Amino acid sequence: MSEIHSLIELSTVESLSVQEVADLLLIDKSNASRALKTLGNQGLVEFKSNDADRRAKDVFITDAGRERVSLVHAEADDQVGCALGMLGAHEREIVGRGLQSYAKALRYSRLQEGFYIRPITAADDHAVARVIRLVSEEYGLRAEDGFAVGDPSVDHMSSVYADKGSRYWVVEYKGQVVGGGGVAALQGGSGNVCELQKMYFTSECRGRGLGRRLVLMALEFARNFGYEACYLETTGELREAISLYKALGFEMQKDSLGDTGHDVCELRYLYRFD
Repeated sequence: MSEIHSLIELSTVESLSVQEVADLLLIDKSNASRALKTLGNQGLVEFKSNDADRRAKDVFITDAGRERVSLVHAEADDQVGCALGMLGAHEREIVGRGLQSYAKALRYSRLQEGFYIRPITAADDHAVARVIRLVSEEYGLRAEDGFAVGDPSVDHMSSVYADKGSRYWVVEYKGQVVGGGGVAALQGGSGNVCELQKMYFTSECRGRGLGRRLVLMALEFARNFGYEACYLETTGELREAISLYKALGFEMQKDSLGDTGHDVCELRYLYRFD
């Protein structure tokens, strides 16, 4: 498998180093080197010294290699076409959506390497407060205007989310807290609705699917706890977050729920558990 995957990657570019092939296939350099050596013995790739680093070698796909890739694609197309031909139109649509979701998950998995999401501890309180204030400043969300950055809970998040029915997670990268988000019972609510709270991500986190992953974790926790819906309030300044909430199934609400104390947040959304 590593051999044909190497060929496919090489067919899309002018050349790659052995290390670049290893990185693309998510294998170590020695395994990539063995796969490429086998391809070279078959005349499917060629090696040339790297002009910038004589110790390294660049790998090029040959015409024979391109022919082999074309054969693999044709065989795969035939197999997939035959299988899809056994399905109805609606079933094919379901398969297509599933494959798109799977491909997106694979891409995010690679982008999230080195990032970890875990429950908050008391040792994280200072770092979480720093992230909240840093991101709030970046987006112009001032405490004096009534945004959540001014909440007393910002400096001791671990104890605030220690209550039953509450949970807060942090995103860690290279030993540093770079984001976080949580869920807790909606203040002033009936008890069967929770609120998605304090979702803040520094620039290192963004574009990697970490926000989506954390929200899904929060929703799963809330569902398992027995909440019937999840509420959130936000502002139009956070366009990326709004797009995420809508994509996950949050529906815009005309009126606010509970008593969050954040009247300045003009956008309200609700996610109902089935």
